[in-house]
Amino acid sequence: MESKNCIICGSDNKEPYLQVTDRFGGEAFQIVKCECDFTYLYPRPNQNEIYAYYENDKYEPHRSQEKSYFDNLYGWVQGRALKWKYKLITTFIPMGNLLDIGGGSGSFCAYFQSKGWTVSLQDSSVKARNIASKSNISTQEYLSDINNEKFNLITMWHSLEHIHDIKLLFSTIHTLTAKDGILVIAVPNINAPERKFFKDNWAPWDAPRHLYHFNYSQLDRLLIKHGWKIEQTKTMFQDTPYNILLSLKSNSPLQLILGGFILLYSLIKAAIGGVNSSSSFMVICKRI
Repeated sequence: MESKNCIICGSDNKEPYLQVTDRFGGEAFQIVKCECDFTYLYPRPNQNEIYAYYENDKYEPHRSQEKSYFDNLYGWVQGRALKWKYKLITTFIPMGNLLDIGGGSGSFCAYFQSKGWTVSLQDSSVKARNIASKSNISTQEYLSDINNEKFNLITMWHSLEHIHDIKLLFSTIHTLTAKDGILVIAVPNINAPERKFFKDNWAPWDAPRHLYHFNYSQLDRLLIKHGWKIEQTKTMFQDTPYNILLSLKSNSPLQLILGGFILLYSLIKAAIGGVNSSSSFMVICKRI
């Protein structure tokens, strides 16, 4: 285990905020709140220890076995979301080279590849890379393995919160980004309306895989600190039902009815409050 200061302000002045458990193994972890109001896992598994927490067959981004009805339903939603992401992103960059950091099994890369993009995927999981390779996607275990390449588009779909060395990450991204390239980041929102219903069972806590928990203003501060400015923001409504389903105690009829009410409440709150009240949000960024 290792102990790190706040990635937003650098302070070590923090206090206990919430104890959560690994939803796969039941191991307890502590989330703390910094004096700047940022919340993060403390202490946390180091980079060698963390790999074991990704190899569970139930971990969603790396699944390859037969999927449940709800997985298949979300697969349909994901298909619509990929079209939405493509349409939005190509208003900034119509065609080029894509690098998806923490790209999991490669569904995003595969979609852009089908549209004529040159794609690469980085993920530390052997299981995820093997699945992506079956779609003829170029994969790398480490960003440092990528040499002499520039990317017009770098994406991080729910992967920023997993990265141990944030400073090194952004330094590497600067090196890999082509002139006028864009960076797209999506993260769960710690201000998500459904969080107050699920408390420590809220799925996006996802300890110890999620090291940090952002709201919009905190992500903006982090990006400015590392030389990026947000050009556009979007609420990711499609993530709300999945985050809620993962947070339910079971798939019993009573729990599903409860989940339906929480979903309706959360969608209304997000429609009114935008990214500040969303379950997840994305930002499109350019270098300062």
